[in-house]
Amino acid sequence: MSSRSKFSLVLQRLLTVAALMAAFFLSAGLVMYFALRGREVQVPNLIGKSEQEAAEILENEGLRMRVRFRAHDDKIQANAVSEQSPSPGTTVKTGQIVRVSLSLGPLPVEK
Repeated sequence: MSSRSKFSLVLQRLLTVAALMAAFFLSAGLVMYFALRGREVQVPNLIGKSEQEAAEILENEGLRMRVRFRAHDDKIQANAVSEQSPSPGTTVKTGQIVRVSLSLGPLPVEK
């Protein structure tokens, strides 16, 4: 093997190692960025709030809302939050999703 081809092989390996190191540090930096990016907030109590009011409250806290399902609830009026996760008072980072269940109101009475 000539000295030129040995040099080429060594250079190729060095470039491969440099590319792998760059990918590692870039991915590690992204993980750190997403882990540290948000401030911590406490999840507000949304139970009994209307869907729109709950969404506005969460948005003001830097959180997002996702509706899990809608179900009848004798104690909660229609279109109001009947359950939430994470529970009120839980500390989370901004940008997190709070999942809610919405009430359809009491079950209709059959005549």
